[in-house]
Amino acid sequence: MSYEEYTEPDVRVREYYLKVSDGVSLKMVDFTPPEDGPRKPAIVFVAGWISMISGWKGVLRAITPRYRTLYLETREKASSILPEERGVSFAMDRLSADLEEVIAQAVPPKKDFFMAGSSLGATAIMEYLLTEGRKPLAAMLIAPNAEFRFPPVLGHIVPALHPSMYLAVKPLIKWYLKNFRIDSKNEPEQMKKYETTLDAADPYKLKPNAIALRNYSIRDRLQGIGTPVMIVGALTDKLHGREVLEEMTRKMTRTTYRELASNKETHSEKAGELMVNFIKNRDYMEL
Repeated sequence: MSYEEYTEPDVRVREYYLKVSDGVSLKMVDFTPPEDGPRKPAIVFVAGWISMISGWKGVLRAITPRYRTLYLETREKASSILPEERGVSFAMDRLSADLEEVIAQAVPPKKDFFMAGSSLGATAIMEYLLTEGRKPLAAMLIAPNAEFRFPPVLGHIVPALHPSMYLAVKPLIKWYLKNFRIDSKNEPEQMKKYETTLDAADPYKLKPNAIALRNYSIRDRLQGIGTPVMIVGALTDKLHGREVLEEMTRKMTRTTYRELASNKETHSEKAGELMVNFIKNRDYMEL
């Protein structure tokens, strides 16, 4: 795959897999700018549920020319390689363990780093921040989820269906997103992005992941996070509720809330510049 649209020409891009302790291999895209060095921090970027890297072009264009960026594709995505001889977990504590192992393998021991992510990826980062794992200087989280509560219809359909029936239920999921969760009238390109993501999803990973997450909540443990956190929300984003993000900001001890105009903006260069300025200006040190 070509990454010309994701960064500057002088940024070296390497695509590879990292194997974690339960045998799963996770895809990593490593962007290294010319000015990277031992004293320059890296960013570990973890995108949302079944999210595709194409949805993050704008953010990556802003951050990758400035900081080494390790873009991790989590295990529920189609790119992961699962061991054939045994089943694997898709629960949140396993996603957190993946982050710990990836950081140990990919980030040099003495190199400072930040973590960034969205939705499911942002929640996995929060779960990781509650562990004894090596901590980032700060985390930058776009629309993290405090819990996963599927709508009643989908909550009953997804666990009951065999993965081979995903094609049959996919139009229902798209209809629900379009009519209740995404501002498809004002941001049709965002709806198209989510449709593409759903089309590319692997139902044999999607089902166990959905089942593992359906009763997950971190809401009552947020106060235990001591790492500085910037939460980024969007004024018109129905998919990730503004009120929930503000509640999460209040519960964490070292947190700031920044708001962009829309879901589209949270996936744009504007969100990437917000991250760059948060690091460059050392805003996290004020939290």
